[in-house]
Amino acid sequence: MKMFRFLLLTATLLAAAPAFATVRISIDLASQRLTAVRGGETVVWKISSGRSGYETPTGHYAVMRMEADHYSDEYDQAPMPYAIFFSPRGLAIHGSFERGLGAPRSHGCVRLSVANAQKLFEWVEQQGATIDIVGETRTARAPRSERADDLTRPVRARPVARVRPAQPAPSDFFLFEADRY
Repeated sequence: MKMFRFLLLTATLLAAAPAFATVRISIDLASQRLTAVRGGETVVWKISSGRSGYETPTGHYAVMRMEADHYSDEYDQAPMPYAIFFSPRGLAIHGSFERGLGAPRSHGCVRLSVANAQKLFEWVEQQGATIDIVGETRTARAPRSERADDLTRPVRARPVARVRPAQPAPSDFFLFEADRY
């Protein structure tokens, strides 16, 4: 009976405790967008994921570690402000001073503007996060000629470059006296 009361009391206390809501981070590689949901607030930001040969891996991840002021050991001490590491390979969501957000250009990390990275970092620092990465980057797709959606489209012929025959050199019109005999 004492055990029953203990379990009932524990269940009541747990039910009354405020729920610890984590930040849900969803990254869509195809659209190059990061969506973060915290409570009732949702933000959507442009990102830059891994380019061809350095594709950002898809999957479900947890935050491994966080560093507000990190510099890459692998890429010449490149700044990675507000880094949220999610992969044992050292991949992170971090701020970037580089241009080109909205297109895959990184070495596998997920880059976003520094201001947005700071906001996301603060949210995750307060509440933790889950990270889901889906889709495929445009650079990882099959070549245009091999994609099934292109098989039904008409193909417009491209003009063929015309090659002019070589013009004779002016010396070809003259015969030297020595060449006659």
